[in-house]
Parts: sequence; C-alpha cells; structure tokens
Amino acid sequence: MQKVRTKEAAEAILRELPSVLGAYVREDVYGHPREVHLLVGPGPNVKNLARDVRDLLEERLRVPVDQRIISIAQVDRIEDATTEPAAPAGEEPAPAEPEADAALRRLLFGGIEAMVRDARFVARVRLLLGEREFVGEAAELDTGNGRVRAAALATLRAVVASTGDVLRLDLDTAALVRAFGREYSLVSVLASGAGRGRRPLNLVGAQPVEGDEATAAALAALKAVNRTTARQLRTG
Repeated sequence: MQKVRTKEAAEAILRELPSVLGAYVREDVYGHPREVHLLVGPGPNVKNLARDVRDLLEERLRVPVDQRIISIAQVDRIEDATTEPAAPAGEEPAPAEPEADAALRRLLFGGIEAMVRDARFVARVRLLLGEREFVGEAAELDTGNGRVRAAALATLRAVVASTGDVLRLDLDTAALVRAFGREYSLVSVLASGAGRGRRPLNLVGAQPVEGDEATAAALAALKAVNRTTARQLRTG
C-alpha cells in the first residue's frame, strides 16, 4: 500500500471546526491517522462529534478512519484546562470547608525525575500530602508522546497510592496539542472505584508546556484528578 501522509492535513481540517481548541494526529506506517486527539470547548455532544470527525476525515482525506481512535477531551472554558478544573459531570460541587483543611487534603506536585534506559523514558513523580510523600513510576518508549504518557502514568500511580489503592485511575489520553498559539499537554483519565458508581468518570486536565513536556504532562494529570482525589481523601 502506498504511503500517503495525512497528519498535517488532518490537523488543519480538525482545527477548522469551531469547537476544536487543539488537535493532534499520529500516523500509522501507511501515513493514515492512527490516533486523533482533540481538545474541545463547551457545546458539542462528544459522542456525536467523534462520529462527525470520522466522517469529515474520511471525506476530506479519502482514507478509512476508525472512530475508536478518536479521543476527545472537553472543557467548559480554556481556563478550566489551565487552572482549576470544574467538578466532573455527575458529581455535586464539594461543600465548602476551611481553607487549612482543604489544603491538607490536596495533593501537591513535588517534582519529577526522568532518565532514559534501554530506549525507554522512565519518569518518577513525587506528590506531597501534608508531610507525607507518594511516588509513582512509569516507563514508555523514548518519544515525544512516550514521555508525556510516562509522566502522566507515573503521576496517576502516585495519586492512587495516596488513596490506599481505593481509587482506580486509567489513563485514557496523553498527548501534546496546540491551541491559542502555544503547546499544551492534554491528559484524559477514567476514574472509578468505591463510591464512584458503575460508570467511570472522564476527567481532563491540560497544562501549557513552559519547560519540558514531561513536567507539563505530570501537572496536567494532577489537575485532572486532584479535585476527585481530594473528595476521596476527605471521605476516606
């Protein structure tokens, strides 16, 4: 099969959609879309949008696109992705509590250590909760997206450790997208576990890449889950 490059064309097509804030596409060995990651604003139904995106890409690129490769993270406002995320869908807003008590239950980023070993990028993330420290580690192939995934996974593992493994956090998406003239690390997480109901919550966080992409990915993952984790720590 002849290789036809579609990455640049696909990203340009997706950025034409009014609700899309940023888009990132990875190609397979034939140059066809293998992963499609979108950061979108409020308004569209995500399931319907995924179908429309598939149809649009197939029509404009003249190549088949599997809808399952399309990952969409939706935020209420771009500020929600770069500061404090709103309460996830299906959850009631947390009741007000003294600022000191809230701070004791909020995980803080303590730093990231990284190294390359056997062509794999190893990330070790430290999170702080009061005087306690929790560490998570993960390794992925040493590529741009691999570094993002490793840092996000390491962060989620440290978060799960802080809850005594009660909360389950599965990494759905970790990618770099461009929006508003700058690059963001985008992380989408599925949260489940005790008290979370049958359906996992989809949580999203994004962080501007100001230094390295691994640090941005770790911060994005923490932003995605910190509110939900704080509630788990408070009730647990």
